[in-house]
Amino acid sequence: MTRPPKPPRRRYLPNPEPQPYQALPFAALRPDQPRVHCWQVPPTNDRQHAYLLGREYAAHFLVFLQDNPGSPDHFLLARIAGDVDFDAPGAERGYWAGFFHLLERVLAQSIAQLDVFDYIDRLNTYEAALRQMMRKPPPHT
Repeated sequence: MTRPPKPPRRRYLPNPEPQPYQALPFAALRPDQPRVHCWQVPPTNDRQHAYLLGREYAAHFLVFLQDNPGSPDHFLLARIAGDVDFDAPGAERGYWAGFFHLLERVLAQSIAQLDVFDYIDRLNTYEAALRQMMRKPPPHT
């Protein structure tokens, strides 16, 4: 059995040219869909290889987020999850298991020092202030 190669590791740097999420190795335009499918993985019979490649895909996603913090591709993780076939048979489940497991591990490390509820309160306050500011008429000049 031939294993699909791991995608080359890269950075999705915003300069000089931003990389769109379509550059992620698991995103592809399929002929049967009008938009980019955010979870296009090769068929496999090797669950362990799929799991390890799923981790690589998660790393690509995380580096994309690091390099494009102001990316207009909001809700990209939701789009990825929406495109995953969680009922895929056999070994192909390894892709999403590796992907989401790595994300969970990274989240666990990232939030170690974070007061999550304080963060939510600050985020809610900030967003409410933005909404209020957007409702105010512009000053007359």
